[in-house]
Formats: sequence, structure tokens, C-alpha cells
Amino acid sequence: MTHISTGIKVKEAGKDQHKNKRAAYKKIKSRVNHYYRTGKIEEVIEERRDQIGTGLRGDKKRTYRVKDDMVIDHETGNTCSFKQFMKGNLELLY
Repeated sequence: MTHISTGIKVKEAGKDQHKNKRAAYKKIKSRVNHYYRTGKIEEVIEERRDQIGTGLRGDKKRTYRVKDDMVIDHETGNTCSFKQFMKGNLELLY
């Protein structure tokens, strides 16, 4: 048995399938409850949030405006032509 959202796995080895399922369900229930009580889920959520970002404007590194033929690097404040950028002239932004 596997709890999908946490990835916790439990295995029971017996002769009766129904008893194994009940025992595995009890074990996985206690492990998942322990997982949430110890706050490990908060650590995982925070780590994901750090990797992905919030999606707000402040997280933006570059703006690509193909119609205007412009690339803007928000960290350095430099701009360059989109065509030049696509040719590999990345030094124009630094």
C-alpha cells in the first residue's frame, strides 16, 4: 500500500489478503499521521516553494517580448534584441 501524497509505503506478508490489507491500512494511517504531526510536510512545502517561487512579478528574471524583438534582464537592467539573444549572444544581457 502506498500513500500517494507523501510517498509512504507499507507492505504486509501473510496468507490472508483481507487481514494484510487491514494491517497495512492501520500501519500507513499511523505513519501518515506521524508524518503530518512532526511537521515534515511543512519542510517539503517550503522547499518546493523555494524552488518554484511564488509566481509574483518580483520573481521574474527575464521578459521575452517577441513582437517587440526585445529581451529584458531584470537582474542587470540590460536589454537586447530577441533575435540576437536566440543566436546565442547572451553576453549582451550581462
